[in-house]
Amino acid sequence: MNEIMPNKRRESKKAIIIAGAQKVFSTKGFLNVTMQDIIDACGISRGGIYLYFRATDDIFFETITQRSVRQFDDIREAVKNEPSFDQLIRVYLGKHKNRLINHINGAPSLLRAMYEYSFTHHADCDKRLKQKQTNATKATVRAILDLGVKQNKVTCHDTKIIADNFMLLIEGMSIVALTGTLTAQQIDDQFHMFMQQLS
Repeated sequence: MNEIMPNKRRESKKAIIIAGAQKVFSTKGFLNVTMQDIIDACGISRGGIYLYFRATDDIFFETITQRSVRQFDDIREAVKNEPSFDQLIRVYLGKHKNRLINHINGAPSLLRAMYEYSFTHHADCDKRLKQKQTNATKATVRAILDLGVKQNKVTCHDTKIIADNFMLLIEGMSIVALTGTLTAQQIDDQFHMFMQQLS
């Protein structure tokens, strides 16, 4: 019992640090964030934070790791219940569109921070994290497409290739969103073309 309480307290404090850090990274990107920014955001002393993390890099890595595990959980869970493919794909594409639009409109977003980190960190663990995120997105898309095949809404049965294409499409639009030149109409047009390749 005594071991459980310290572990819960430790996890709780770590969660507070991650939540504060996510807000900071979403606002400032990755390269401009200091440990002091994170200290200010989470209200935990410098010494308290260093009990859990050595540097902002470590905090960001943990933030993204946790986010990539949870991202689109609701979609993956929904697939298990076999809802309408048309409705599910609309929701999924809508989530991506909102994420891109929010970034374009200056809303807090981890998009810039994620690319800054990716372009400056090349250790094996960083490559594995990026690959894990990519694989999770592809797996989500494939699960949705396989549902579409099952419901005779997707006639192209090579869902792996389509999922790969979608991943490249999303990555491309994400990079263009960082420049501020992506428009809502362009997103709609790209998603329309994506939907056309399904049949």
